[in-house]
Amino acid sequence: MYKKALFVLLVLTQCLFVNIAHSQDLEPRFLSNVPTGLNILLASYGYSSGNIMLDNSLPVEDLNAKLNIIGVAYVRSFKMFNKLTKFDALIPYSFANFEGKVNSIDSSTTRNGFGDPLIRLSMVLIGVQPMGVSEFLKHEVKKFKLGVLVRIRFPLGQYDPTKLINLGANRWALKIGVAGSYTFRKKLILEGHLISWFFTTNKDFFNGNTIKQKPLLGGQIHVTYVFKPGVWVAVSFGDIGLGETILNGVEQDNLQNSSRVGAAFGYKLNKQHGLKIAVTNGVTARYGANFTTILLAYQFMWFDKK
Repeated sequence: MYKKALFVLLVLTQCLFVNIAHSQDLEPRFLSNVPTGLNILLASYGYSSGNIMLDNSLPVEDLNAKLNIIGVAYVRSFKMFNKLTKFDALIPYSFANFEGKVNSIDSSTTRNGFGDPLIRLSMVLIGVQPMGVSEFLKHEVKKFKLGVLVRIRFPLGQYDPTKLINLGANRWALKIGVAGSYTFRKKLILEGHLISWFFTTNKDFFNGNTIKQKPLLGGQIHVTYVFKPGVWVAVSFGDIGLGETILNGVEQDNLQNSSRVGAAFGYKLNKQHGLKIAVTNGVTARYGANFTTILLAYQFMWFDKK
């Protein structure tokens, strides 16, 4: 029963791959069902190039960056308030090269170090009941699911107030969101997300300045096709906007408006191991990040011992 459960669940837990997360993550299969007591350890490598804003409030012009990120994450599922709940934590480490201008002055630089860690708590409100492995294998899959999430970005990454570009943002960030999905004929899944980011003020911004940012608002649409347990492909589209910055009390007239498309492929290696490859690319950007990312992730999963 234990080995059979791992085989069945490998396809479902692909949704728990954690991307190197900023405001424009594209995360298909976020609402996939899993049993309680599941643990997942993830390791990922991502390469991004283009207009990458680790802190999307920065007034940097013509930014061209190359970013290598190694991420380690842990995911756990459990029951809370009689709902299926998932917790995940991510720590990124970056090797980055930035080329850009501030007030038409070249500000190219390199940065190596830890970025801001993130934690997330998500809950499926409709369509899923928390259950153990034995019950999970017998339950009937619901077509419609609805869930919510809260994510916190901690200001613990590498930061130097004498430098404009840093790996950390020196401010707290809070992401809240709601997601819904509908499954057609057990193989085709349509999923949509509405999310918003909220930020605290960075009172120790570059050379003694203060910068704050208004909330970002975004949405995502995902279409996933499951070929068989452990093998699936997804295409995604996301858009994010608003988020005007305020420097020393003066609004900067830089409302963000950027869109991204992406594709992801998940493949099981065996009962406990799986791989995922994902590619995302910017489509349009008035202000904000516009870059291409390739991500390779590996997962190892196990259940609590009883």
